Amino acid sequence: GKLPYTTISEKYSLEYGFSEIEIHIDAFKNSNKPNPNVLLVDDLIATGGTAIAAVNLIKQAGAKCIESCFILNLKSLDGAENLQKLAPIYTLLDL
Repeated sequence: GKLPYTTISEKYSLEYGFSEIEIHIDAFKNSNKPNPNVLLVDDLIATGGTAIAAVNLIKQAGAKCIESCFILNLKSLDGAENLQKLAPIYTLLDL
């Protein structure tokens, strides 16, 4: 509910509850080609909930997530392993 214009949203679970992210429904419409490629970049992947929700929103908005990149992967929480099912992953540091 924080973005102007029409949005789509995706709920995801956290260790302690639920959260939700949004994207404009026309976020990728300015591209000259159908199904534009998107690179998802974030600082950290832990459980993967936010990243998986983001990839789902990218798809719903008519684009393709070609890769997801993170500075830090907390391996013990298995988020990267879960996200790998939806998009290739690149991380700089695995702890």
